Amino acid sequence: MKRTNLRSINKKNSNLKLISSAIKNISKKGINETTMHDVSHGAGLSQGIVNFHFKSKELLLIETLKFISNEYLESFQKSLSKSGSDPKKKIISIINNDFSNKICSRDKISVWFTFFSELKFKPAYHQICKKRDLYYQKITQDILRELIKNERINISEKKLSRGFQALVMGLWLDQLEDPETFSKKEAKDICFSYIKRTFPKQFKKLL
Repeated sequence: MKRTNLRSINKKNSNLKLISSAIKNISKKGINETTMHDVSHGAGLSQGIVNFHFKSKELLLIETLKFISNEYLESFQKSLSKSGSDPKKKIISIINNDFSNKICSRDKISVWFTFFSELKFKPAYHQICKKRDLYYQKITQDILRELIKNERINISEKKLSRGFQALVMGLWLDQLEDPETFSKKEAKDICFSYIKRTFPKQFKKLL
């Protein structure tokens, strides 16, 4: 293996270790209390390595949010591509993805809400996540529009989509509020019930 490739791999591995440590520390201590020392210690790396990869704490935090946002988007798109063209399977895949072990991690959800609620980092959140959020909203609205047409009911896909997203975020928040009793399976069942009540004809035999 060429030395340049080895350096690139080592750098990527170090970045992942540092970002994983940042996620855990932000979840545990919050943004303001998390230090570069905390992150380096959690990653098993020297603070000099942290400073080499990320010139400041703010840059590390921004890269951590980018990592989680990109990870979600990739997982979201992958689950949709596997579900094919059937809108029923698409909405089921979105729910399964949103409450998968990879996405619905207490540490990662904590980072989402921390960035969203911290006034200082709200501009960064919107800059990094707004495009992804709008994409998610468009896709869910398109899927729900198809389901509404097939069900032959008169309801706004925009309002239904907003209700669906609010339900998912509310269940994510439940995991932070009461992690000991939170169940991913129960959360999925709640979302499935929401869809089934709205589209009983199409989901009678599926859910």
